[in-house]
Amino acid sequence: MLAISADKQFVGFDGVIHNNEVLNHIGTRDCYLFREEIFSRNSSLSQPLRAEYLRMSKLSHISANSRLRELDDYLNPLKLNLLNENDSYLNDAAYSISLICTEIRQSYADDVDCYNAICKLAAAYAIAPPALLPDHSNVVSCLNRLCCQKFWRKKLRKLRGDRAEFVARELREVNAKKSLYCSDISLNYRRCQKANSRQFLESRTAINELNQEFTLAQLAELSPSNPLIRRIELINRLKGFELLSKSFDHDAVFITLTCPSRFHRMSKIVVNGRVVKCVPNKNYDGSDPKDAQKYLLKVWAKIMAKFGRIGVRPYGFRIAEPHHDGTPHHHFLLFASSQNIKIINDIFTAYALSDSPDEKGANEHRVKFELIKKGINPSTGREYSAVGYLIKYISKNVDGFRVDNSNADKNLDWADKSSSSIAERIEAWARTHRIRQFQQIGGGSVTVWREVRRLSEQKGLLEEIRQAAQANDWSAFVQLMGGPMCKREQQRVRPLYANSEKLDRVTGEIIPHLYTEYGDLASERILGVISAGLTVLSRVHFWEIRESETVLKAQQKIMIGISELLDAAYEQKYSHLYASSSDLDQQPEAA
Repeated sequence: MLAISADKQFVGFDGVIHNNEVLNHIGTRDCYLFREEIFSRNSSLSQPLRAEYLRMSKLSHISANSRLRELDDYLNPLKLNLLNENDSYLNDAAYSISLICTEIRQSYADDVDCYNAICKLAAAYAIAPPALLPDHSNVVSCLNRLCCQKFWRKKLRKLRGDRAEFVARELREVNAKKSLYCSDISLNYRRCQKANSRQFLESRTAINELNQEFTLAQLAELSPSNPLIRRIELINRLKGFELLSKSFDHDAVFITLTCPSRFHRMSKIVVNGRVVKCVPNKNYDGSDPKDAQKYLLKVWAKIMAKFGRIGVRPYGFRIAEPHHDGTPHHHFLLFASSQNIKIINDIFTAYALSDSPDEKGANEHRVKFELIKKGINPSTGREYSAVGYLIKYISKNVDGFRVDNSNADKNLDWADKSSSSIAERIEAWARTHRIRQFQQIGGGSVTVWREVRRLSEQKGLLEEIRQAAQANDWSAFVQLMGGPMCKREQQRVRPLYANSEKLDRVTGEIIPHLYTEYGDLASERILGVISAGLTVLSRVHFWEIRESETVLKAQQKIMIGISELLDAAYEQKYSHLYASSSDLDQQPEAA
């Protein structure tokens, strides 16, 4: 592969390496200054922007300038540079916008008029404001949010991720031959976000009424946010489902559901089993991965509704993962009776092909089925397993543990690539587009599964359920909860949601947490479980989050240093106002 200088060369969409100077003869000197300013402002996408400019210049330099201006305006709404690599840039921008909103608020007597005025500013930044209720009862809390730096920082970060990724896909950066699943920009954003989150968690300490202290990082390591725990729990639940299916003599089917062609940005050209290049899909309509995900979820909702109408209740898992260009597709591993498996396949086929059924490749690629075999595999001497079939998809989408890509078909996206890097890119893709990767279908409540582990010894059915959860026996847990096909509202133990409470450490008073920091009603939180009409609390401690001692000492040290600098500067600036004792001794006595 030829080396390319990032600041002097770019790769055109024809695969040829061009020197940057190749654009100099296009248009006028003003055109040169215009495009160079845009390339500089959007430096992380400057190479594909040059390639796009070169492509459009074959029509005319006016078309090339218009296209470049269009992309620049999209990446810089109201001159806000979303691709600025300085971490504090968006934070400062959020602070400035919140101050503008505060000034607008102070200039209006009517809150609803003020809300409408600020909404116009939000619309200019393509930011959705908090929704106003029909009776306007939450207008104050909406204004509080719109005048808050944290609100704008969160929204601007989402906007940056969405627009940077959309433009990267538009410029053909996300595909099997460039950046797999997501752009390198989004991958780097995700890495920075994780590093910042880790730093924050390590700088905060949780302390309860018993004076037990843990850093938030320590607590996070014990939760499903830890990839190791997440992967183990998913596999454990999958094994439990397989045990249940054997006890019911159910079959398992593996189904893949894919979007119509119009959702796919790029197409792979495969020759002799290898991907030789990726080209734009001529049917692409401008949809992004979130649009494709909405489409797939809508199809799945229709399928589930049909299942409900005819009384078919499969159980298993759904996994969302990306094609090479970031377009999602869904895998399903479903367990059901043999007669229902045929019904499931027919329903999936009907709804998957209800949209654009006649397009090329629809019957071959839109929906695929594979019945999981039963009995002993003669080539391995081991029993066929649905777990073994799906476990690679779980690992590939979580942390890449024990996934060997060296023997994969060469036309697959992950062939010969590091399993951990593939998992990292998939995770960045899911976070960028806010796509839920795993969904359990049927079975017991996972919330109850986790909450009962917090309980001490109970009595009766609840104790049996608690012991099953403590032993990680998902099969027994699901059976005790009512079985894999039991409806959620009919399960024997259900989660309890209510307003959380906090402890006033001075007075000892327990205060209900009824309102958010913005003044609207706080959402109810999980506090325990309900069994046989009885409430059992699992969240019994009152936690307070504080900055860790290390951070406080560091801050104190910094402030001491700043104080010393201020004292020195003050003394230097006003030294003429002071006289030393020797000066006073030398002054003549007053007459």
